[in-house]
Amino acid sequence: MIYADLCTDHYPWTEIMVDLEARQTAGFSGVLDAVQGERWARFVWARGQCLGGFTGGGQAVGWAQTHGGLPRARVRLGECPAPVSAVIWTSRAARAGQLAGRWPDTQLILKHEQFYGLLVSEERCSVWESGQVLAGQVPDSGALCVAYSPNTPENREPLLRFWRDLLAAVHHNVSLDEVWQQTCVRLSAEHPCLDPFVHDVTLRGGVLNVDPGVAVGEFRPALQTALRAALLGLGVGLDNLALGNLPSRPEWAAAGLGGPVTGAAPLRRPVGR
Repeated sequence: MIYADLCTDHYPWTEIMVDLEARQTAGFSGVLDAVQGERWARFVWARGQCLGGFTGGGQAVGWAQTHGGLPRARVRLGECPAPVSAVIWTSRAARAGQLAGRWPDTQLILKHEQFYGLLVSEERCSVWESGQVLAGQVPDSGALCVAYSPNTPENREPLLRFWRDLLAAVHHNVSLDEVWQQTCVRLSAEHPCLDPFVHDVTLRGGVLNVDPGVAVGEFRPALQTALRAALLGLGVGLDNLALGNLPSRPEWAAAGLGGPVTGAAPLRRPVGR
């Protein structure tokens, strides 16, 4: 925590903005929260880039709205690693989902599904990427957990579109068919939907097909694992491929593929400065 419960009655927004501009120039990664009564706004930075601001339900807010709508705010600023900022930003509109079972049994599910998002239990919150904890506090033993993730059944079609576009783009750079089949055979014990004899998930000529009966929690980690293994077998990395705007799409970060996170609201000085 850099500062907490800073009141804009005594330390005005203009001074806070000057401080934020200096930190941004220095490559700041972190989160600013501003609260006034029931109104609140959160802004997120990663490596000196202001990714944007949001409020309830992930609704976007800008600096002008924040200054005007929260003139007497309590402000908190915290620093965190850039990957944590990315998870917070991409999970901003995620809906709460109650997990079956209790901690730590639920950890096995999160690891298998390569969970990406926020895990909340009472006052404890942890940030996850690819089934691993990046930051925060895990639940107490025996606690029920609520997950916030962009990778939900409601987002099935956007997730499938992203993976179809990604695998088609990768195949355009390097032929995937043969190594993909070999990879799926090797991974089918861990991810049954990849079993080439079942045809739940197929890739031919760079065209991905996923059976409607395969859940998001099954196909997403399977595709993520298979792509990484296939590229490793080919001796190439995603950074070396021409993938167009795919790394800028929100599903990219939520797939745990690393790389850039697109900024949506650059930091602006208040009018009059």
